[in-house]
Amino acid sequence: MKAALLLAAFLAVVITALPAQQSDSLPEARVSLELEVPGIPDAVSVNVPPVKQEQMEASTSRWVNLTIKQGDNLARIFQRNKLSASDLHNIVALGKPVSSLKKILPGQELGFKITSSGELLAIRYKKNAFDTLLINRQDQTFVANWESATPETIVAFESATITKDNPSLYHAGKAAGLSDNIIMKLSHIYQWDISFALDLRAGDSFSLMYEEIYVDGEVVKEGSIIAATFTNMGKRHEAVRYTDIAGRSDYYTPEGLSMRKAFLRDPVHFSHVSSSFNLRRLHPIHKKVMPHRGIDYAAKRGTPVLASGDGKVTIRRQNNASGRYVVIQHGEQYTTKYLHLSAFGKGIKPGQSVKQGQIIGYVGATGWATAPHLHYEFLVAGVHRNPKTVSLPKALPIAKDELKRFRDSVSPVLARLESISGKGYASLPSNNRSSGG
Repeated sequence: MKAALLLAAFLAVVITALPAQQSDSLPEARVSLELEVPGIPDAVSVNVPPVKQEQMEASTSRWVNLTIKQGDNLARIFQRNKLSASDLHNIVALGKPVSSLKKILPGQELGFKITSSGELLAIRYKKNAFDTLLINRQDQTFVANWESATPETIVAFESATITKDNPSLYHAGKAAGLSDNIIMKLSHIYQWDISFALDLRAGDSFSLMYEEIYVDGEVVKEGSIIAATFTNMGKRHEAVRYTDIAGRSDYYTPEGLSMRKAFLRDPVHFSHVSSSFNLRRLHPIHKKVMPHRGIDYAAKRGTPVLASGDGKVTIRRQNNASGRYVVIQHGEQYTTKYLHLSAFGKGIKPGQSVKQGQIIGYVGATGWATAPHLHYEFLVAGVHRNPKTVSLPKALPIAKDELKRFRDSVSPVLARLESISGKGYASLPSNNRSSGG
């Protein structure tokens, strides 16, 4: 290669040195130089697979996410988004795996993956915080699969105090950051021992440990209350959740007595007493002294009224004085009455058995009533008694042969609640606790 370069340079010098006229008269001469560089091929060939049409379409696709509206169904959503009716038919034909799409609810999330030409590639349906349905196109048909998120449960702690600004369980709970769900669960635990309409005083306080369920680092719901304490008018009420040998979960005192009693203290949640038991009360309508043989719970019209105990409906009727009312017999000794209802509960009729906490009617202002309220009466052996002070049957204890198991299970939980009281929050994994449930 060096020799070839030297020869080319020599010829260039010679030609340049010749006179112009001589070079013009010289015959045309061509010098062919072949320079080969080893190691470099004449051509490079790369195998590039052809791009399929569906790959090109997928690369230009986009997700359209929407929230299901009232009255929506899958057909309407397809039509509104100009999606193929034949695709809808093929998806519905998948049967059981996609049956949830027939029961979509307002507020749920639905997503469509659509190409630039409007072809449907996939559907994503978030049924709840845990379960998501994915439907993907495969050629001219679809395949459905469910994906389930793995929840994480931790134990949270909170406490609150009844004050002048927060005089009710609900207001104190909300001020402490508790959800409506947890506040309601707390009221259910103590509904046999504390009248939240009558008994609360400024300075009363409560603390509780409860489960919070997380998915992808966000709280999606609350689980059960594990343990709680409620100090009311100087008396401390403790409750702990326990699952017995048969797998039944309920709340008990540290001594093993069930928190459940034969009767609820209040048949209406989150109400207030507008008139107490008073045999010498001045009637607000008739303006004369007339016995008031019960308690009036003021609440919004339509608030559910609960059966205070298990029993059988003996009367369901309406008259001028009591409006719509229900009478329930509880065994041979006890009777309860519920007056001024706006409507009766479903299936409530004479001879019907009811369970404690079952809805028997709704707060109203029928009969002699100036505003929506429930008039509640409690009779023992046919005699009216003050529902606030009447002595109620005691709770049943844990069976003796299970008492040691109960104590071993709940003692660490109660100790934990005591130790973290006032410290705000405990990130205690629920699977490490010893509550038995």
